[in-house]
Amino acid sequence: MTLLRQLILVIVILFVLLFAGTFAISVHNTQTYLSEQLKTISQDTATSLGLTLSPHFAENELVIVERMVDAVFDSGYYREVKIYDIENRPLVERVAPTRIDAVPDWFIRWFPLETPRGEALIMAGWQQAGTIQVSASPGHAYVTLWSNSIESFWWFLGSSIVTFLLGVISLHFVLRPLRAVEAQAKAICDREFPVQTRRPWTLELRSVVDAMNRMTTKVREMFEEQATAMERMRAENYRDHVTGLANRRYFDMQLRHLIGQEDRFLTGALVLLEVKDLKQLNEQEGFARVDALLEGVGKLIQEHGDRLTGIDHFAAHIAGADFAIVLADVSEQDAEDFVEQLMQALPRLHDNGLIKTLDIAHAGVALYHGQSVADFLAEADTALRAAQTKGANAWQMPNGIRAAAKETHSASEWSAILRRILDDRRVVLFTQAIRQADSVDANNHHEVLLRVVDDTGAVVPAGVFLPMAKRLGLVQDFDRLVIREVMERLRGGNQLGGPIAINLFPSSIGDEGFVAWLVEELRQQPDIAPQLIFEIAEYGAVENLPALRDWVNRIRTTGARTSIDHFGKGFTSFGYLCETRIDCLKIDGSFIADIVDSKDHRFFVESVVKIAHGLDIIVVAEAVETAEIATLLATLGIDALQGYGISKPSEWVKA
Repeated sequence: MTLLRQLILVIVILFVLLFAGTFAISVHNTQTYLSEQLKTISQDTATSLGLTLSPHFAENELVIVERMVDAVFDSGYYREVKIYDIENRPLVERVAPTRIDAVPDWFIRWFPLETPRGEALIMAGWQQAGTIQVSASPGHAYVTLWSNSIESFWWFLGSSIVTFLLGVISLHFVLRPLRAVEAQAKAICDREFPVQTRRPWTLELRSVVDAMNRMTTKVREMFEEQATAMERMRAENYRDHVTGLANRRYFDMQLRHLIGQEDRFLTGALVLLEVKDLKQLNEQEGFARVDALLEGVGKLIQEHGDRLTGIDHFAAHIAGADFAIVLADVSEQDAEDFVEQLMQALPRLHDNGLIKTLDIAHAGVALYHGQSVADFLAEADTALRAAQTKGANAWQMPNGIRAAAKETHSASEWSAILRRILDDRRVVLFTQAIRQADSVDANNHHEVLLRVVDDTGAVVPAGVFLPMAKRLGLVQDFDRLVIREVMERLRGGNQLGGPIAINLFPSSIGDEGFVAWLVEELRQQPDIAPQLIFEIAEYGAVENLPALRDWVNRIRTTGARTSIDHFGKGFTSFGYLCETRIDCLKIDGSFIADIVDSKDHRFFVESVVKIAHGLDIIVVAEAVETAEIATLLATLGIDALQGYGISKPSEWVKA
């Protein structure tokens, strides 16, 4: 029971007791007063009538005596008038039944009125001639007592109701600070840190509000300090201070991790861009001019990278005049479009006064087709050297490698193939177990991995067909297909045990039609929804934070959960974790692979765990390949582990 209801109950009890006591006292006092009045009237009438009748008794005028008694008795205020002679023999008797109109019998029984008899002597000269007894009628007294009681009842009842309502209204305002404190505590649990600006006038409540505000501020500062320390560490180690892009160390780490992940990077492109004659520019105009140019190139690359909505990519300033951009899961055409637009934008650096010549840079592009990191870089470098022979701002893709990596189908053919796959629901689901860090034999949940079956019956990994699906605008259709398939299998019995994680394309959370469809599907199956976790890659999620917050809040209403994938890969501020009610996050595998030898990565992971646990977020580590890494991660507080060293993907066969 809430405090307000308890206080209202106490007030009601007090008012009932007060009302009953006051009413009882009022009725009792009126009752006593009327009894005294009846006694007084009886005695006064007897005395007065005795004195009046004495002369007539002396003359033995009994007729006059009777007339005078009748005159008094007929007034209706007396129940009996009796006159006795000296020997106590009745001479005159007038008795009338007591009539009490409009007064309930129960009231008469509960509040009886005594009618004492008044008695006086009748004298004849100096001798007693008789006695007179008078009893007043209680009828009028009962009517008066009843009417006064009714009036008192309604008066006290009305006053009590008005006072009660005023008390409830007062309590509402007095307790409002407590409700605000309750809302503030709930907001902290929901990863918000509001501060109450309105302080209550009640000293005790004001102290509570001040204490809550101090605690809220302290918690927020602790989170911000930890987040700032992590972001500073990441910037010092992986960001180039001139261009604002990633540095060579970050580039090498991410590229090695990307290529080392089986089934994660099947298609993509590497762009190497080199600014022309940077050494001569440094000698002629100084390092400040060179830094300004490099900063301009970095901003230009960042600007074009931001246009790659929903495409995993990263760019780095790897040395002097050299930049590198990696595009994951993109088609050859997407890579060509990107580099073409980037090179066409280079003259803007001349227009902005950063360089005097229009011959600014060249680029070489290599498509990924399963080669090693060294070969991937070598192919891009070879293309770059070829581009430098073609003219100003030229770019080149090696013809031989290009032919080998080129898709075997045209865009129209891919469109027809993918639509047939969608219509026929030709999908194969694989799952990878995610185990608890403190007990690697216990499953935390499973992640679903999508494969499709082409027209020849061959199973095609996601990395092969997804670039074309993105280009053809079919990603939401594939998301719907996977969700329907998983929900159907769960309805038939969840033989995997535990929740199932489904990866969604980042663009899906910004598609109102898709989000509405997903929420409706989950609401229609409330027993299935709690078994699902929807994952979204961080690089796509943070591109549209309002859409991310809305998507997370709407999914939570269904009982399903949400997760951020590849957390920490970019340079996004961690502040968005406080603004969204994410249930889980997966630390990017690039921070896990060499964590045993990297003190910086251990600090990063440990800091992420502290922040996430402070926000009630479960933390999963990706790319756990060895038992040594798993043991170390468990000591750092990681909740769950995923990787080939924990469990390899296997086909989820329909029951």
